[in-house]
Amino acid sequence: MKTARLILVAGATSLLLGVTACSGGNTTEVCNEAMKAFTDYSTKVGQAAGNLDGINTETQALATQLKGLAGKADGDLKSSLTKMADTWATLKIDPANPSAITEFATKTSEATQELAVACGG
Repeated sequence: MKTARLILVAGATSLLLGVTACSGGNTTEVCNEAMKAFTDYSTKVGQAAGNLDGINTETQALATQLKGLAGKADGDLKSSLTKMADTWATLKIDPANPSAITEFATKTSEATQELAVACGG
């Protein structure tokens, strides 16, 4: 499961890189909060190495945070955060289903691009 952890951390890190260019009023605040949520998530997932239940718990917590941030946002940012919250809410890593990791990596990449656009990057 070391590979799973690395993909999760890499995905979260790439998402962080995509939101560093946030700009504009409430958008800046929400983008900064999203960035912090992903930083915290990445750290916690790293600490949960090998503990799939721990990773899944942190993933669900991130989904909840993103949903809350979507409630503070408008327009494209709201849409992006809602989509990301929905993605993370459905993600569960199961050792019997290794394709979940690949799906997560794909969805993370898509979310990264979408959030970067919504944050003005």
